[in-house]
Amino acid sequence: MLRPQDMLVLEIGLVNLRQEGDRLVRQAPGLAQILVTLPPQHVAEAALPLPPTASSRVPSFSARPSTLAFSLPDDMDGVGLSLAALLDWTRLVPQSVPVVGAPDPGTSDVFGGIRRTTVEFPLRLLLTHDDTLSRWEHLADPFVSEGRSELWHTSLRGPEAGGAPLLRAVATAGTLPPGLPLLQEHLDGIVIQTSRHEVFDKNGLPIAISNDPLHAEQFMLTPLGASAHLHGSWTLDKTSLDQFVEAGRTAPLASYDHITGLGRDQFVRTASRYFCHTGHQALLITETRRVFTAAEDGTVVAGLQSETHVEFPQPDIGYGATTGYAHQGREMPFRSLHIDERVTPLLRVDDPASGPFFAVLKETGADYLLPVTGIDQEGRKVSFRMPLLLVPSASGANGSIAASFPHASPAPATFGPGDARAIAQLEGQELAITEPLPGAPGSTCHPVDALRFDVQPRGEGGDHPLDAVLFVAGAEVREPAVEAFAPGGGRVQVRMNAGYLERGFTDNPSGAYLTMNTPVQLLLKAEQAGGLASPNSAVSEITGRAGVLPETFSKVPATPELPVDEVKKAFDIGKLLGIVSLTDILGTIPRSAVTDLAQLSDSRIEEIIRSGDPRTLLPVPVLRVKELADGAGKELRYVWKPSIKSSGIVGLEDASLVLDSRTTVSTDGLDKSSVRGELTGLTLRFAGLAEVRIARLSFTSTPGGKPDIDASGLELVFEGALSFINNLRSLLPADGFGKGAYIDIDPAGIRAGYSLAIPSIGVGVFSLQNLALTAGLTIPFEASPIRFRFGISERKNPFVVSVSLFGGGGFFAMEVSSRGIELVEGALEFGGTASLNLGVASGGVSIMAGVYFKLEKNAQGGQDITLSGYLRCNGYLSVLGIVSVSVEFYLELSYQKSGGESVIRGRGTLSVSVRIAFFSKTVSLTLERSFAGAPGDPTFAQCVEPDDWDTYCLAYAA
Repeated sequence: MLRPQDMLVLEIGLVNLRQEGDRLVRQAPGLAQILVTLPPQHVAEAALPLPPTASSRVPSFSARPSTLAFSLPDDMDGVGLSLAALLDWTRLVPQSVPVVGAPDPGTSDVFGGIRRTTVEFPLRLLLTHDDTLSRWEHLADPFVSEGRSELWHTSLRGPEAGGAPLLRAVATAGTLPPGLPLLQEHLDGIVIQTSRHEVFDKNGLPIAISNDPLHAEQFMLTPLGASAHLHGSWTLDKTSLDQFVEAGRTAPLASYDHITGLGRDQFVRTASRYFCHTGHQALLITETRRVFTAAEDGTVVAGLQSETHVEFPQPDIGYGATTGYAHQGREMPFRSLHIDERVTPLLRVDDPASGPFFAVLKETGADYLLPVTGIDQEGRKVSFRMPLLLVPSASGANGSIAASFPHASPAPATFGPGDARAIAQLEGQELAITEPLPGAPGSTCHPVDALRFDVQPRGEGGDHPLDAVLFVAGAEVREPAVEAFAPGGGRVQVRMNAGYLERGFTDNPSGAYLTMNTPVQLLLKAEQAGGLASPNSAVSEITGRAGVLPETFSKVPATPELPVDEVKKAFDIGKLLGIVSLTDILGTIPRSAVTDLAQLSDSRIEEIIRSGDPRTLLPVPVLRVKELADGAGKELRYVWKPSIKSSGIVGLEDASLVLDSRTTVSTDGLDKSSVRGELTGLTLRFAGLAEVRIARLSFTSTPGGKPDIDASGLELVFEGALSFINNLRSLLPADGFGKGAYIDIDPAGIRAGYSLAIPSIGVGVFSLQNLALTAGLTIPFEASPIRFRFGISERKNPFVVSVSLFGGGGFFAMEVSSRGIELVEGALEFGGTASLNLGVASGGVSIMAGVYFKLEKNAQGGQDITLSGYLRCNGYLSVLGIVSVSVEFYLELSYQKSGGESVIRGRGTLSVSVRIAFFSKTVSLTLERSFAGAPGDPTFAQCVEPDDWDTYCLAYAA
């Protein structure tokens, strides 16, 4: 049917009707229909690219023709065949789509074999009127005014006068092209909520939805396209929304508005249901308008432009034990989060198809930061901004959101560039990271620079709307107690302590609640601790009762004492006097000592460390922060008095060790530090030969002054082979290192000792000359061994002993260290002389013998040994000064061993000299031999079996 005057274009289809003259009558009993097909009612356009140009082209897509179906009432046998009669639909019955059903396969308007009214508007969406009481109104003849004809059109009217008609979407007719104001998921949502089709959850049970139809303030069909104004809004209770989420379906639209003129869009608004990654409901609002825009060449272009923003219908969400956390909500510092901005400015979004999460961006392309206010575990408000990430309600299988959260690093949580969308900057605001300890408000509060969020799968029974719940995977906090001992270490990255997550503060003696991602070394250098100890323990646990501790002290009590292996982990690199590991001298540490730290007052700490009783201890290092009077700053204190025991050369049976370091941080930014260390009751034992006993060794360092080092009560006692020297005590000072001795102390270490020269002694034929005793002790403050040296005279200046015609001399030196014997060297000479003068003849004879021994540690850690001895005999005879004869006999034997090689050398010389008057003659005979042993020579024990040795011995015994 064509009528150019008002541009009428229709196709009329007949079902069960035949022509009889100028009428159409039923062909057979049953359903008779008139089908009116109109041209496409919608042309969809993509948004106009900006800035537009005269040559700007945008994709556009036309809908398919639409069909209006009418049936003849039972009492009506036919209709006229004229155009006016065929356009008279008032007596016909509109055929809407049934309440339940879908188009027959391969069709868009056939339901149960019967053609029904379906209007494709907008593109790919099939609409029908809500019931049979709706009607179509139009003029049968053209409306002409002042020579102009009105465009033919038909309008849908509701069953009540003046009431808006109701429309339902029955199905989609294919897939939408990309880039249009409406998305395929929008069309699917409209169908779900208006078609009265049942939607089922993952268990096959129907989901309760409102099924409210679209309200049409205007719905007019024309040959050039529809002019329409549609509106739809739908509510969805939490139960139904959860069912959509659990079924892996996209939650349908919250609202939809559409205005067109003659098939062209003028305004399209969609409100899509999403969730923030925080769990808040969010509506992603997209508004598309047709605007007139001037191109670069001045051409005016009327195109579509889209704007997006987000609204939050429920700005508050709570977190807690019922949310579905794996650890009863202990992993989340906030009780609730409130979104401060109910409507965001204009934004744009990442591609929603990129994954479960997509980011909301500013128009500049940077992440939009959503302002929120959190309420922490103590009711404190903390305001910050965080990137806005949206999650479709169709999250799929449980855990899919958790697996796709946009962070680059696994736990422990880091703060790298790839984690930007998981990080919120708090800029030093105070936050109770966990619940406070019972009766101790503020015990878990820290200045927080940043929080790093993550999500974990929601547990069964949780009331969170998503299948993943937000938690804090890490934080960057400021810990002043760490900063004082590790420069730059006050700002540390932490995560929740594993023990706290599992049990809270139950069965948690230290109250540990945070673990540092990277343990911080408390590096007190040897000179800072007086050379007494360097407890370079790595602290990693922040506790509510005991401050900052190594991990060892914060674990769950399994035994009443801390395991030795665990303690070694905490103090593996600590040294006492630069040589002895603290792990070797630490005594038993009861677990109760960790809990006791919380009850220790400053006065009690002072009482403990000043007590001379070694049984009064601070077994665990204490790190304390105290506010100074009048707000002058803070004092940070590290104090420790551990239980210690003997190890190696260091005897600590009755010893007491105290380390006390204080750092004052004033408001003017100046730091002042003082360190005090004291060790009492120390005994140093050297190879079973000597003991050095030190009653007190102390160190004090104050700002602007030189280190004050003091050693008192030093006593030297010889043991074993050297115990005979103790008999000379009457000649030595009373304390071995008292008056007349020397003590030299500097930052490198302590050097103490004496050098005592014994006066010459002469009694009758006995004479003792040049005898001196020396002893020296070196205690370095660095990683060098302690050394002790004792000597009797020196090699270059030996002592001399004579008894009548016999005499001799020698020296002895011994040097031992914490590594063992370093050097033993000694020599002894002895002999006698005699002479005779008878006037006519004179003569004399002398015999001297000596032995020399040296044992020295070489660079490879082995020992070099040298042993040598000699015998010298001299004799002479002179007769009247005319004839003289002299004879000298010299014999030397030496043994040298270096590493695995040994050499024995022997040398003998005989010299005879004869002088007669003016004539003299000397003859010398020399013999020298050496024997070298092979490094692989077998030992005697390897060469002789026990049975052979017994036979050998018995043979001689017989």
